[in-house]
Amino acid sequence: MITLFYAGGLSILALFLGVKTGQKRHSKEGNITLGVGDNFELLQITRAHGNLIENVIFFLVLSALLEMIGEIPILAIYILGDIFLLSRISHAYGITRPGAESIFRMLGATGTFLVLATQSIWALKISISWLMLNNWGF
Repeated sequence: MITLFYAGGLSILALFLGVKTGQKRHSKEGNITLGVGDNFELLQITRAHGNLIENVIFFLVLSALLEMIGEIPILAIYILGDIFLLSRISHAYGITRPGAESIFRMLGATGTFLVLATQSIWALKISISWLMLNNWGF
């Protein structure tokens, strides 16, 4: 159920960024239905949306599996989820600033990396321990 909460929050963020992308595609600067043309602001918002989608899949899969296995503290799942959600909001905000240069973009990317790295290491530690205890699944 914890992962469900974050899936909902991240989906709302994805929908928001998707709407902003659509608005920018059909703004007064021109009607760009495919790609980004020469529109830097459209590039920024499409990357904010795309980068979210690229990372959220790994987060949700790892979060759901770690939650189901039950070998890490529930508080850790909440903390990782909060950091990931705030990181993705920070990154989306930062990448859409003029010139795409912002401390928020860097903080968002760093937070995302740290959460995914932590989840991945926990997943490998738990799965390798299980595999070793169970003759590598044979």
